[in-house]
Amino acid sequence: MKKVVLFADPGIDDTFAIVYALSSPELEVKAIVTGFGNVSKEDATENAAFILHVAGREDIPVITGASQPLTGEYEPYYPEIHGEEGIGPIDIPDTFTYEAKPFSHILEVTSQHDDLYFVDIGRNTSMALSFNLYPFIKDSIKEVYLMGGAFLVPGNVTPVAEANFHGDPTATNFVLESGLPVYLAPLNVTQYAQLKEEHVRLLAENSKNPFRSIFLPIFQYYQKAYEKLQPGLEGVPLHDLYTLYFLTNPDKTTIVQKNVQISTEKLTQGFTYADFRDMENNPEANHFININFDYEDFIKNILRRLMGEIKEN
Repeated sequence: MKKVVLFADPGIDDTFAIVYALSSPELEVKAIVTGFGNVSKEDATENAAFILHVAGREDIPVITGASQPLTGEYEPYYPEIHGEEGIGPIDIPDTFTYEAKPFSHILEVTSQHDDLYFVDIGRNTSMALSFNLYPFIKDSIKEVYLMGGAFLVPGNVTPVAEANFHGDPTATNFVLESGLPVYLAPLNVTQYAQLKEEHVRLLAENSKNPFRSIFLPIFQYYQKAYEKLQPGLEGVPLHDLYTLYFLTNPDKTTIVQKNVQISTEKLTQGFTYADFRDMENNPEANHFININFDYEDFIKNILRRLMGEIKEN
């Protein structure tokens, strides 16, 4: 079982990813670190706590992370995609209360566990800060997984950049230069990790998951946004959930080993660079780019996980 510290900014896609992680027998979520991205840090924190509440997993700590990128520049949120508060049409009751841990709680998590997987499905600011403030925690980390980048394909927030790496390229470069093995699930792969409405209706009708009643409404909200963003898609890409699938199913994916850099220049901010003049692996590189996956296995895997109940602690 892989022990995960999940960095997230829920977000509809993040919601599916968190539920998948909690439902997967291969994963043990040790903490969720929240930060700005799809929504504000405050909304992301409340959303993560509410998801854990519905799942009956309030034993998992929610740790508050970064509220803005290291550059200090304003980064827009995306209410047109995720809703004003982040979970589409789902309103968190005003009576809901929760207790979030301060950022320093990462020290407690990393001191209690080794061979951790740090997985970031949002902007990379909080992870970069953790490595900057507490560099010794890297001794407890086995591998890093990032959802981000776009190699040899257009971006989704600019012609050349994907949203997560565009949101704080300085932080992403810091993580890439951490010395840890970093695995990347880029847009050119995740955009094909599409869940279709027929799949979600199957979940809504048959799942034993406590999120059964919200799968369809949040999916349809997300789907409407994508009908405007990328007309003609058969389904909706679950970029964040795919990153956890990538972590748990390496035998169903293809990777190349390349050195990766992220542009911090204004015109090309967030552009992901690697030398693809050939597909040979660079044995000296510590970055592993996912370039392909087994779609049929991906769908079967998602349905199996989300059909079941949330794992107990």
